[in-house]
Amino acid sequence: MPRSLVFRSVFVATLAAAFVPVAFCQSQDSPSIAEAARKAREKKKDAAKPTKVITDETLDVKKGDVQSAVAEEPRMPGAPATTKQPQANPVAPNATAQAAKDEKLKKELTAAKEHLKQALMDLDLLQRENRLDQDAYYSKPDYGSDTAGKQKLDDEQQQISNKRQEVEQWKAKVADLQKQAGESSSSPPQP
Repeated sequence: MPRSLVFRSVFVATLAAAFVPVAFCQSQDSPSIAEAARKAREKKKDAAKPTKVITDETLDVKKGDVQSAVAEEPRMPGAPATTKQPQANPVAPNATAQAAKDEKLKKELTAAKEHLKQALMDLDLLQRENRLDQDAYYSKPDYGSDTAGKQKLDDEQQQISNKRQEVEQWKAKVADLQKQAGESSSSPPQP
């Protein structure tokens, strides 16, 4: 028995002697975290700062700072000062009216799509509720004598039918508005 105890002690001591110098050498060779952070900060300071690019967006110019680029027309002394009146563009009012009409169509179309979406969600909810009520009604052994349950199912079917009609109306309105929006955007403005 003592022989195995001695063997174990020698084995543990040998292993410890083998791993201690390796761990010590590794900790001495690797740089400390503080030293690595210090080097990273120095590199960041030494890095070239990006040059500032001046563009129209970054340029801050006040109205009074720059002179007009339009050259003055020479005029004779004593002649009255004339100013050029811009010619009225007959297409501009029509284009503005068309743009306003297009914007109104887009708003109507968006609202109609939202109403259609809500009607479809309501229809889905009514159908699910009706299926649950049907399951509850027909699971009763004496469902034939439950007139209140039958009336409730009939009322729900009527609501579902009405909601389907409403959905169809909204679908037709959305299709009509999409058709109008497509025609107005493809047609050129009238002079």
